[in-house]
Amino acid sequence: MPDINRSWLLAGGMAGLLGIYLVTADVTSMSDTGKTDSQNENSALSNTETALPLATVSARTFPVETIHRTLTLFGETQPDRVVTISAEIPARVMTTAGQKGELLERGAAIATLKEGALPAQIAAAKARVRKAELDFNSAQSLKSKNLIAENELPQLEVALSEARSELTRLEIDFENTRISAPVSGILNTRFVEQGDYIEMGKPVAELLDLDPLVVSVDVPQSHIASVNQGDSANIRFSSGETAVAEVRYIARLAESGTRTFKVELNLPNENMNTPAGLSVEAELELSQVEAIKVSPALLSLDENGNPGIKWVDGGDQVHFTPVDIVKSEASGIWLTGIPASARLITRGHGFVREGDRVIVEPGQNIAVAGDSP
Repeated sequence: MPDINRSWLLAGGMAGLLGIYLVTADVTSMSDTGKTDSQNENSALSNTETALPLATVSARTFPVETIHRTLTLFGETQPDRVVTISAEIPARVMTTAGQKGELLERGAAIATLKEGALPAQIAAAKARVRKAELDFNSAQSLKSKNLIAENELPQLEVALSEARSELTRLEIDFENTRISAPVSGILNTRFVEQGDYIEMGKPVAELLDLDPLVVSVDVPQSHIASVNQGDSANIRFSSGETAVAEVRYIARLAESGTRTFKVELNLPNENMNTPAGLSVEAELELSQVEAIKVSPALLSLDENGNPGIKWVDGGDQVHFTPVDIVKSEASGIWLTGIPASARLITRGHGFVREGDRVIVEPGQNIAVAGDSP
C-alpha cells in the first residue's frame, strides 16, 4: 500500500510541474509577442514621420533700388501772413470796396474815409510853405550883404521846416482817407461798413496772404536731425490731389509737452486758389537707402509682434528676418534689412516656420525687373 501511495504522489508532482511549465511558456510567449508588436508599431510610426512630405512654397528675389527714407506726418495749411489793416485817422467811412473772399491785388481800394477840411488845410499849408521859403530866401540875400542879424536866419529856417512838416502831415492824412491793400491777398473780413465812424487804430479789414501756403507739422525728436532746410516734401490733400513743398523753417526749441519740433513747409499757391485750414499728409524725404518694394501681404510677425519677412536660402531652408519699413505707397511698401540675394516666400509663408526645409516651386526664384510684388 505504501508503494502505491508513493507512485500516486510522484505522478501528481510531475503533472503539477508540467502544468506550471505550460502556463509559464504561454505568458512568456505573449510578452514577447507584445514587445515585438510594440516595436513594429514604433518602427512604422517612425517610418511614417520620416516619410511626411515637405511643404511647397513659391519664392523669388526682388530688385533693390535706391530711394529716400520718408517720414509721414499730418498737418494743416496756414496763410503765409495775416494782415490786419487799421485806420490811421479818425473819420467816417464814406465807401467800401471788395467782397469777402475776393482776391485783392496790392494797392486795391478797401474803403474811403471822409476828407473833411483836409483839402483846405493842405492848401493853407502850401501857402505857408511858400511864404516861409520867400522869407528864408530874402534873409539869405540880406545875410550876404550883412544887412540882417545873425540869429534871424536860423529862426526863418526853423519856420520853413515847420511849415513843410505840417504840409507833409496833412498830405499823409489825406492819403490815409483812402485805405488800400498793402499786400496781395484774400479779403477775409471787413470790420466796417459805409456810414460807420472809426477811431484811429481801429481795424478796418483783414487780408490773408496765401501765396505761398504754409504747411505746419510736428517732427519727433528722433528724426529732427535728418530734416534740413530746403528738403522737399510730398503733400497729399484729403481730396487725393498732391503737391510738392519745401522745408523753410525748423524750430530750435522743442515743444515741452510732446518733445516735437515745429517745421514749416513752403507750398506754392499761385492765384491763392487753395484755402488755408485744410488737413494734409506731408511726406518728408530724409536720407537715401537701399530697399525693395513688396506687397504688405508678405509680412509676418515674430513671437514679439515685430514685422518681418520669411525667405529661403540656397539650401531651401526657411529664415525669418525683421525688417524696417522705409516708405509706404498705395502699390506696396519699401523694406530694408533683407539680404540682397534672399528669395522671399511669396506664397505659403503662413504654413512654414523658421528652420523648416521646403520645396521651392521651379521658376519662382528669379525676379524680373519691373515686376510688381
